[in-house]
Amino acid sequence: MNDIVKPTIVLLLICSFVTLALAFTNMQTKDRIAEAARIEEDNAKKEVLSSAEIFEEIPDLESIINRNEAFAPVKKAFVGLKGEEVVGKVFITEAKGYGGTIKITVGIDSEGAITRVKIGDNNETPGLGAKAKDRPFISQFEGIVPKEPLAVVKNAKTKDEEIDAINGATITSKAVTKAVQAALDVNKEINETEGGS
Repeated sequence: MNDIVKPTIVLLLICSFVTLALAFTNMQTKDRIAEAARIEEDNAKKEVLSSAEIFEEIPDLESIINRNEAFAPVKKAFVGLKGEEVVGKVFITEAKGYGGTIKITVGIDSEGAITRVKIGDNNETPGLGAKAKDRPFISQFEGIVPKEPLAVVKNAKTKDEEIDAINGATITSKAVTKAVQAALDVNKEINETEGGS
């Protein structure tokens, strides 16, 4: 009986100690992690809509997102202001890529043009899907005022709304494009709601 009881007690004590240590570490670092994430999000907003001086979160975004399943990638939205003037909006989106969730920040100016797209946290394959962060892919979105939905193509694009896929990373290319399209759609929905009220 001692051969079973002693190791069980020792194992229980070790597990308890490790659990307490992890809980303590989490308590000590969670505020710093949250602050670092907030700073990263603020920097991304400024990067994708550089003409804005301040950003105000759009209230009741959930009611807009619930109107259409295609809006689901959008997690947060902000109005970008320069003084009192609205210069555009910024959308924080998430899409399911090959390696998991990709965080994407999208800037859209007051004329409906995509100002910039920034890829944030992701676990895409190095040398393939991770190339989504690189300028040759991500810069394709800049300046587009889409007249039709964005589409990923594998051959040379023939119109602005077509995005050349990253070679060997079509899933990632489609995920990013889907998130950017969701931002465009939600932007249009917000503008129509504001115009109709």
